[in-house]
Amino acid sequence: MNTTTAIFIDSGTLGRASGEIPRTSRSRHLLVFLVSVLALLIGACATPPDPLPRRDVPADAPVDPAKPCSREVTSTSPSAPADSSAIDVQFDRASNTITLTRGENVSIPMLSDAVNDSLVREVEPGTWLLNANISVLGGASLHISSPDVRWLRMASGGGRFTAITAIGGGIDVEGSCITSWNEDADQVDDDYKDGRSYLLARDGATMTIDDSELRYLGSGDVESYGLSWRTAGTTGHIAHSVVSHLYYGLYSYEIDGLQVTDNEFHDNVLYGVDPHTHSRNLLIERNVVHHNGKHGIILAEDCADSVIRNNIVYANKHHGIVMYLHSDHNLIEGNESFRNAAQGVNINESSDNTIRNNKVYDNTDSGISITQTARDNSVEGNEVRGNKKDGIRLVSESAHTTVRHNTIGRNGRYGIYIDTVSGFDLAKNVIFGNRIGITARGEKADEDDNQVFDNTQGATMSQ
Repeated sequence: MNTTTAIFIDSGTLGRASGEIPRTSRSRHLLVFLVSVLALLIGACATPPDPLPRRDVPADAPVDPAKPCSREVTSTSPSAPADSSAIDVQFDRASNTITLTRGENVSIPMLSDAVNDSLVREVEPGTWLLNANISVLGGASLHISSPDVRWLRMASGGGRFTAITAIGGGIDVEGSCITSWNEDADQVDDDYKDGRSYLLARDGATMTIDDSELRYLGSGDVESYGLSWRTAGTTGHIAHSVVSHLYYGLYSYEIDGLQVTDNEFHDNVLYGVDPHTHSRNLLIERNVVHHNGKHGIILAEDCADSVIRNNIVYANKHHGIVMYLHSDHNLIEGNESFRNAAQGVNINESSDNTIRNNKVYDNTDSGISITQTARDNSVEGNEVRGNKKDGIRLVSESAHTTVRHNTIGRNGRYGIYIDTVSGFDLAKNVIFGNRIGITARGEKADEDDNQVFDNTQGATMSQ
């Protein structure tokens, strides 16, 4: 309890300074006064909520560049064409590209049989080296799976690299490990600056990845980020897989309905998961996203109507989860975002998003930030604790933010910090153990309908 208050009431003199008040009216005024005092004392003596269970941040396990594949290989039973006559394959020496124009579920061994084996060869049982690009056109699909292909090494290094691209066709990866490979160094290509091998689906293609590993792929060149789905009509999913040391862990452009579930994205050069530019109706669920070079998960530039749910996002080198530039009508629910180098959740120039029932704690900057021209966002039922700066920030030109039923405790500066000229709605929040509970610039800090207590320098402050 911050203060102890002694209150003495003389009911016989109550109100006489302004003239005699009838006894019934005096009684009514006395009752209202007592109820108000009781509410104040209860708020001042409120008991802090139970401690928030926190996850430890495990050490970032190193990946051996010479032996990057670490998971148990899952044996699969791919369905393949009945015979080689079902396949139509061409090779163009000038572009060093194998083009698959006909054939469903064509395996790497079958492709090797159809071309010169120096282009696709088995270097040891279950390990294959790809020395040419593969292009899969509409009406054909490539199936990369164990036990035939436990590890696919894509030649890469010294500015030379290979790519697997579906242009209207299909790529299915199941139970395999795919990496870049520098034969001269006898390890993966760990230098992305001069180009590096990658996977890409575009122009109405389908790419699915299950129970697999993708490591050390991609560069900063457009379409070459490592693992990408691009252009309208392209679709697919990635599930139960590990993606590490790519340029972007995952990138999409104008994609509808991509599903990203139960994966681990870590140590990617920039973002872990980056749906971009008019990607929508995405499901990003139950992933573990950590130690990436910038944000963990970011939806950027008109990414809408998507669900980011039950992910564990930590130790990324900037924000944990970001909605940026008109990424509207998204649900961010049930995630844990912690120990990131900046904010746990950042909503920037994006509107009509719901940030609900997340645990956002121990981030180096603030917990949840609604900023720039973000409008009509709702922050509901979150646990926002132990962040080094503020619990929740409503700043810049953000407007009409609803902040309700959150527990906001023991943040380093303010529980809620408001520096915006437009309206906001604060109600039913529990705000405790911060330096100041609620701070507002330009508007009165209102603690009505919130429990604000045990803040070391005061409940509210207006500036």
